[in-house]
Amino acid sequence: MAYSLAMYQAISIILLIASKMEECKCEFLTTRRISEKLGISAPTAVKILNNLNASGITITKEGAKGGILLAKSPDEITLLDIFLILEQDRPLFKTGLNFKIYGQEVDVLKEQVKGCLVDAEKAMKNSLEKITIKDIMNNSF
Repeated sequence: MAYSLAMYQAISIILLIASKMEECKCEFLTTRRISEKLGISAPTAVKILNNLNASGITITKEGAKGGILLAKSPDEITLLDIFLILEQDRPLFKTGLNFKIYGQEVDVLKEQVKGCLVDAEKAMKNSLEKITIKDIMNNSF
């Protein structure tokens, strides 16, 4: 199993909004502009933005001068935050596969492999937790 492209797209969206906010001090970006700038289909951008908005990462303003802004500072948003919003803590590895061979040795080996994969995913999450959007913007991760 692999994680979705939405994680990468969401990071790109947040980076675009953060850089525009830093540049213009509070310029709302429309979904259309985000979609066009990043080459993400409008429905996909809307879905990602809805998830980011529901989680409190972004805020929206309706109307002619409306759009999307970050609700949090870039130094408060980690890659793990984005991961958990989009992947909803789905596991990277499927570890519940049933083999057509049985026995105590097989069960022990399956548990060892499962433990290795779970540890690898924990390490990935620990790494994502240490990197903020600001770190990426400053190239300091």
